[in-house]
Amino acid sequence: MVSESSLPALPDTLPPQNIEAEESILGGILLDPEAINRVMDILHPEAFSISAHQKIYQATLTLHNSGKPTDFMTVNSWLSDQNLLDKVGGQSKLVQLLDRTVSAVNIDEYAKLVMDKYLRRQLITAGHEIVQLGYDTATDIKQILDQAEQKIFNLTQDRVQKGLVSLAETLTHTYEEIQSQSTGEILPGLPCQFYDLDAMTGGFQRSDLIIIAGRPSMGKCLAYDSEIVIDDGSVLTIAEICEQQQATLLTLGEDWQLTTTQPSAFVDDGIKPVFRVKTCLGRQIETTLTHPFRTLTEWKPLSELKPGATIAVPREIPIFGSKTLPEPKIKLLAYLIGDGCLTGTTPQFTNANLRLQAEFAQAVSSFPGLKISEQTSQGTRTLTSYVVRCPLKTSEARKYFGQKLRQLLQDRSYSAHQLAKQLSVSPSLIAPWLQGKSGPNPASFEKICQMFAVTPSFFGVTSSAQLYSKEKNLLTQWLQSLGLWGKDAHQKTIPAIIFQLKRSQLALFLNRLFATDGWISVLQSGQVQLGYTSVSETLIRQLQHLLLRFGIIARLKKRQVKYKSERRPAWQMDITDGRSLQTFIEAIGIFGKEEACFKAQKALQSKQYQTNRDLIPIEVWEEITQVKGTESWKSMGQRAGIVASNLHVGRRCPTRDRLSVIAKALDSEDLQHLATSHIYWDRIVSIELVGYKQVYDLTIPTTHNFIANDICVHNTSFAMGIANNIAQTSHLAAAIFSLEMSKEQLALRLLSSEAGIESNRLRSGRISQTEWEPLIEAQTNLSELPIYIDDTANTTVTQMRSQARRLQAEQGQLGLVLLDYLQLMEGSSDNRVQELSKITRQLKGLARELNVPVIALSQLSRSVESRTNKRPMMSDLRESGCLTGDTLIPLADEGIEVPIQNLLGRSNFTVWAVNLENLKIEKAMATKVFSTGIKPVFRLTTRLGREIQATANHPFLTIDGWKRLDQLEVGSHMALPRILPGSKDSSISDSELALLGHLIGDGCTLPRHAIQYTTREVVQSEELYTLANSDIYWDRVVSIEACGEAEVYDLTVPGYHNFVANNIVVHNSIEQDADLVIMLYRDEYYNPDTTDRAIAEVIITKHRNGPTGVVKLLFDPEFTRFRNLAKPPN
Repeated sequence: MVSESSLPALPDTLPPQNIEAEESILGGILLDPEAINRVMDILHPEAFSISAHQKIYQATLTLHNSGKPTDFMTVNSWLSDQNLLDKVGGQSKLVQLLDRTVSAVNIDEYAKLVMDKYLRRQLITAGHEIVQLGYDTATDIKQILDQAEQKIFNLTQDRVQKGLVSLAETLTHTYEEIQSQSTGEILPGLPCQFYDLDAMTGGFQRSDLIIIAGRPSMGKCLAYDSEIVIDDGSVLTIAEICEQQQATLLTLGEDWQLTTTQPSAFVDDGIKPVFRVKTCLGRQIETTLTHPFRTLTEWKPLSELKPGATIAVPREIPIFGSKTLPEPKIKLLAYLIGDGCLTGTTPQFTNANLRLQAEFAQAVSSFPGLKISEQTSQGTRTLTSYVVRCPLKTSEARKYFGQKLRQLLQDRSYSAHQLAKQLSVSPSLIAPWLQGKSGPNPASFEKICQMFAVTPSFFGVTSSAQLYSKEKNLLTQWLQSLGLWGKDAHQKTIPAIIFQLKRSQLALFLNRLFATDGWISVLQSGQVQLGYTSVSETLIRQLQHLLLRFGIIARLKKRQVKYKSERRPAWQMDITDGRSLQTFIEAIGIFGKEEACFKAQKALQSKQYQTNRDLIPIEVWEEITQVKGTESWKSMGQRAGIVASNLHVGRRCPTRDRLSVIAKALDSEDLQHLATSHIYWDRIVSIELVGYKQVYDLTIPTTHNFIANDICVHNTSFAMGIANNIAQTSHLAAAIFSLEMSKEQLALRLLSSEAGIESNRLRSGRISQTEWEPLIEAQTNLSELPIYIDDTANTTVTQMRSQARRLQAEQGQLGLVLLDYLQLMEGSSDNRVQELSKITRQLKGLARELNVPVIALSQLSRSVESRTNKRPMMSDLRESGCLTGDTLIPLADEGIEVPIQNLLGRSNFTVWAVNLENLKIEKAMATKVFSTGIKPVFRLTTRLGREIQATANHPFLTIDGWKRLDQLEVGSHMALPRILPGSKDSSISDSELALLGHLIGDGCTLPRHAIQYTTREVVQSEELYTLANSDIYWDRVVSIEACGEAEVYDLTVPGYHNFVANNIVVHNSIEQDADLVIMLYRDEYYNPDTTDRAIAEVIITKHRNGPTGVVKLLFDPEFTRFRNLAKPPN
């Protein structure tokens, strides 16, 4: 029999199938009615490759589920009654199945064979679908890859269902657990070994979803205007990157080398006090006091640093763009930024160098219709070149245009009157054009080119500006488009396009810029000096950064310069490092000052390179001492070729060259990396409070740092402690999915906590002799623990489920699944509120499927920081929200409206909710109502007059899905119920109905569209049909206003995850799927003088099966470790 599968197959190849096994299974079921019990949990109808077999198997399943036998006569009769007998091949087909089957003894093995072939067909289908995805060039490649991965992972989703379990078996197991718990032998759940927490929760229950929430980064953030270099050479602020939600930027690796990376999360952390850090090189950055900087030994928060401390900054930013500009434009930009005036009626350039004057004039000539007008004020001032329009060139261009236009009209048999009509201009304008006396405006010129399918070059011009006298000159227009025109010397900046130029063109720009206000000279001492001066701080900092791309280290300083009779502030940039000077001369140079560059190069070559600034911090001697071991300094110095007295161990900072020689002698890869690093060790000269500013942070996978303002800056321990404790005590496998930290970093954190050695010393290898024994013991103990880590970034629940299933199959019962953290989970929707709700439901499903506690770490919203009382509460969960106590909730079964505050403590009552599949209003069970504390609230009012007061993060249903209140705007459309089912009264009042009539009459019942009932018949759209026949009225927001603070509430509606309140459809928070919600708080972080130093509060804000409250633990910051305050129970 030929397979009826619709699978695409290879030429001359049938899809994978085993017809004989399928027939044996069906024949076995017809022979032995009990045989179906052995395969029904394994096989489903789609697993059969032939449609006739699928129908026969479905018939046996239906009969079996109805309590009827599955013998030949019963199946034959059922198929006949359903008019399916002829479709499966008639009675003869069933007879054939019986004849070909001897017995049902091996039916289990046949089922495995059929499933094997079915999965292979599914794999082929997925493969062909992935091929089709590859041809879909309209969709973003990231989305394509995600869909392709999803199709493969979906193949792992089929599982054997447990089926029904007898009540007797369940009761026996339950009774045994009750006996054990009554005698104090075991906790109901898995103990986490934090004794007070175990006492309150009874341990973590299997199949529970537990959310542990805290603030991200504990305030480690940068000011909004901090600048970051992107891989295309452009420079964006951290605020712009957070808005775009994507970037490829630089990060510092453990080997001290810079590489590119992509952030996995973008954190808007509100408004916080920031401090400005300035370094000896003049670099500066504004951060919160807790933001870490890289020192030689570790990342240290700013609060632990003082002026004089050395921090890591890049010595090179090896990033260049790929864009190009015509060379004349690059030269003009450099000259006008350096010695130009951009605030007059026309661009001006003032410089005494004849070569620069000539090149400037030549560059201007590349702009059509422009010329140079030179003025010296009768020889009393330096020559100034004015860029002006050239009337003669304009006249010639108009004459040529007239000739070519006449030619076109003749060739196409067009009259002047027809042309005027096509252009919608007066016919009187055409004659002067044809006579070359005037030219068309830009709009008419563009239409002419389109009409006759010609380019501007056909008329001998590059644009209409050469024909139209009212146009500004092309250079002025270009400068305006770059944002330069109209800026005085203090406001000048380098345009964004320059940062994206390729290396050679960037070098050309710098070469000509230094030709204006730059200098290079050799002092009598033989020292070479190179510098640049500007009164624009922004410009000088941009220039310092651009030089860094070539590996040139420059120092900035503020100084006073004489201007007429007064002194004004200016910025000077100096380059004194010999290697940076050599790089500048070779890679950039200065036009018009070649002789000075030659002398400087000669002076540099005659001297041995020395530096008293580019040094490794003195702490490096500790690491050298450890690597050296017991060998004497004299012996090591001899092998390195250094006289022992010149080592200056612990007294002087070694140079990079000196450290490199030592590293080679000691054969130390770590020291060699440090000696050849991408890092310059800069000294902090000042730390000063700036005030409150909007701050942001980025989460960088693996390395956890990035480069901002040309400085290296940095960006889980309670949950890790729980995972460690459960693995130790229960000996059950713990699966950790770390979306933020790498598995190596997590292992280092566990090792540090277990051994009691700071992680920064472990990372650098600075371990004393007495610490090796506890370190080895810690490593041995941890190696025996069944902890498994997946550090895949942007993972999905599907991937987690697949990995966890595989681990459970290998290890048996799992003890814990830990996700760090929820907001980094990859989703398929742009609507983050809706997506996170879906993810939490999937995580709950994962907990139930694997019968294991699932702990999901979550971020608290930044609203915590804006309150006087910083202790977190339920409403601080990100993407959750709350309503004021007077919000009316219609109770479906009781037919009344009750303020939500009066429902506090009630459970298992019915409300109205929207079924999102068909947009119908349905009854739904509410399981819990709870207060979430006092919060700032906002009043939202709709066009129909509906009002509701809610927190900024409460989601409402819109045409585009769920959106938070702070994402809505006046004019946004949101969902209201048209009518509540079972009620005789409409949910819309008489006055509302009157207004609704006007709205329907105007056809504005949906944003920008009038949706009619017949729309579906026209476009065959199920989505529009659902909208047109829904129970939803789409009302428009007319105002959103702040209403101060009020106590707020929320309720939980499983399944629907929304409810009707104040006759508006609202969502409930992401905690609804959680069985236990825990929040972490350290008062010491916010109040340094608190009496609760080193104390962490574990706040249980939701406990589905027990009490809520606060548990206190000791927090050890050196080892990021939590410890018990309470004694162990007897």
